[in-house]
Amino acid sequence: MSTRTQLTAVALTSTLLLAIAPAALAAGADTITVRDRRIDVNPGESDPCTGATGTIGDDEQDVFHITELADGSTHLTGHSTVSVTFTPDDPSQTTYAGHETFAISESSSDRSFTTTSTTHLRVRGTDGTFLTIREVAHLTISPNAVAASFDKPTFICS
Repeated sequence: MSTRTQLTAVALTSTLLLAIAPAALAAGADTITVRDRRIDVNPGESDPCTGATGTIGDDEQDVFHITELADGSTHLTGHSTVSVTFTPDDPSQTTYAGHETFAISESSSDRSFTTTSTTHLRVRGTDGTFLTIREVAHLTISPNAVAASFDKPTFICS
């Protein structure tokens, strides 16, 4: 999932969290599920293994579950599955096709915020090579400061 897509997902979920808060507080707890399917076409991207420019196409399906509890705390989980292609501008360069998954879990209250996300992308090139990207990121913020934070990306061209 591109950074742009992840930011869109976070913005969407944040907006939804704000929209459901009043109803959830009145009812004690409320959960909504958001399903989204979109196709993104991103020209002007680069193959990180060769530097070739081209277009990335994403056929993405997202599912998010958002729960607001009576105490004001919020829990979000989400998962995306994406069919990914990279079509180079120069047809003599490698074309890639494969899959990406993205998962997120967030919990927040008036006292803390915690989020963990994972990304896994694996695409195969027409020349038999693979591009693999994995990432696990975590952030916990307490009332006083950031309590824990890490980001572990792995990038492999093979």
